[in-house]
Amino acid sequence: MNVPLSSFNSLAGVIAHGRDYGRVAEPPTGPRGRQATLEEEEFLIRFGGWTREEYEESKAEVARGELENVERRTELEGLVSAVTAEEAADWLRINDAELHALLLVGEVTAFVWDGELRYPAWQFTDDPAIPVLPGLARLTPAWGDQKHPSTILGFMYNADLEIEGTDESFTPVEWLTIGGDVQVVLDHLEAASWQ
Repeated sequence: MNVPLSSFNSLAGVIAHGRDYGRVAEPPTGPRGRQATLEEEEFLIRFGGWTREEYEESKAEVARGELENVERRTELEGLVSAVTAEEAADWLRINDAELHALLLVGEVTAFVWDGELRYPAWQFTDDPAIPVLPGLARLTPAWGDQKHPSTILGFMYNADLEIEGTDESFTPVEWLTIGGDVQVVLDHLEAASWQ
């Protein structure tokens, strides 16, 4: 889809008003931040519920860059699991103009990654009668400007929506797939202080 970057903020379905999540940066090298003082370490051990051995192993994992690697993989997950505009149009069996019209009104959602629109795969279903989760026009603005596509991905697949009057819980994707009210998802977002 050849849309000028300045136009992304006018499309209702674009996450964060067209903020470009850019290229994924190379992981930093060398030490970051400051070392905890002995007093701070003792405080963490005493009140954090850790043993000295657990604390030392955690500290060693951070020094080896394991935490940064996990953070990097998590950030990449939401970006690389999205599809291009061409792939989204093919999935929906529509043309680019029709996809753009859906994005314009927020019936599909996308984000900008390195100057290109990417469509989170979680929004698409295998049901030809309802190929896109309903309610996205109301959900997209609720994520606000600060939510990364990976954070949204995690929420959509992992948040437990407990439905009043039942013993069941659903992820937002499951709930919307079965025709659940989008307001339940919005209420969960608000309760989780997402707005």
